[in-house]
Amino acid sequence: MPSKSLDELEAQVGRTVTTVEDLVVEPGKVEEFARAIKDDNPAFRDEAAAREQGYESIPAPLTFTRTAYFPRYRPDGIGLDHGFDLGFDQSRVVHGEQEYIYEQQIHAGDVLSGKTTLVDVYERDGSRGGTMTFAVLETAYRNADGEHVLTERLTRIELAAQGDDDD
Repeated sequence: MPSKSLDELEAQVGRTVTTVEDLVVEPGKVEEFARAIKDDNPAFRDEAAAREQGYESIPAPLTFTRTAYFPRYRPDGIGLDHGFDLGFDQSRVVHGEQEYIYEQQIHAGDVLSGKTTLVDVYERDGSRGGTMTFAVLETAYRNADGEHVLTERLTRIELAAQGDDDD
């Protein structure tokens, strides 16, 4: 179990933290990201190709905001727990799931900011014994005009410690 009780974690539900600042969607980074995910769509590399496909400019690939996890886009003190004191033992934390809900296409040239809210915490019995603790975090991204462009939802799970059947 985390060093925080479930009651202490639940007390943080609804709290919001600024977790992303000045994430500039640079065309070169979009191209690098597309190459990294092995997407050869020319729209990610060429403005004319993007316009031919109906985009207003070079679009960002769907999971591009994962680059917001780079330290240069994070305010001081924002780490893997997104600024929340979850008390998770990082050696037992796994990524549960990730969901992206787009309100608008993100394009090269956009500058994004993000605020993360702890939306839920709960526990479940692990299949190998012990208790797993789940934290669901939701980041709302806004562009420079303050428009909501994306909601990113992720679940972090602290697994039960081995041999800890009554956690």
